[in-house]
Amino acid sequence: MDSRLPKMSSQSMREVFWHADQQTRRGTAWLPSLAAWARRLCRGFENAERGRLQGRIRQLESEVARLSRLAVTDELTGAFNRRHIEEIFETRVASPGINEPLAFCLFDIDGFKAYNDTYGHGAGDDALKQVAQAVHGQLRQSGDSLIRLGGDEFCILLRAESPADALAAIDRLRLAVRALALPHPTKSNAVLTASFGFVWRGARGATRHLPRDLYRHADRMLYEAKRAGRDTVRLAVL
Repeated sequence: MDSRLPKMSSQSMREVFWHADQQTRRGTAWLPSLAAWARRLCRGFENAERGRLQGRIRQLESEVARLSRLAVTDELTGAFNRRHIEEIFETRVASPGINEPLAFCLFDIDGFKAYNDTYGHGAGDDALKQVAQAVHGQLRQSGDSLIRLGGDEFCILLRAESPADALAAIDRLRLAVRALALPHPTKSNAVLTASFGFVWRGARGATRHLPRDLYRHADRMLYEAKRAGRDTVRLAVL
């Protein structure tokens, strides 16, 4: 039997044969009415099958969307992972049609190796999760993105109308990390902190700077933040 045909229950089959038997006794005049009745029955099965198929398609679409999110999500922190950074840069930085002021920031946790060595990698992983959640909670625009580059290093791409706006936004992130009050083993009463280096690019610079330029300048600013004593922010304007 062709598996593509709609499946009919035994009860429905009995009804078809019963109608056929009853009408056979009346001659061939019964054939058109039986054919119409059978067509209505098949349409019912077709509609049910179509509904099941549409439901399955929706399930598959939902599963594809879930897997797509997982493919660009860091399993530990819930931030985007390195795979996603190229797509973000392509859509918001490198595209000639994009002309928006934005800030690109690099940050890492101060003295994270000492934290890991003292409290263990489990505590280190938990600290990374808390830092990522605290920073993500301070991102206020839908297009702002937090990406984990690896280890305790993260980057952020966010919209900022001016260097002052960008500096205020990044400093909120620094304070959010400090507010976690996670104890740091370097000295008594010390808490876990992070240093931030970022570059701001105005709208008119949208086609003048490649992603690698932003990364290079932000990395230099992060180095300056470390040299300045850590738990601080340093800015470059392009």
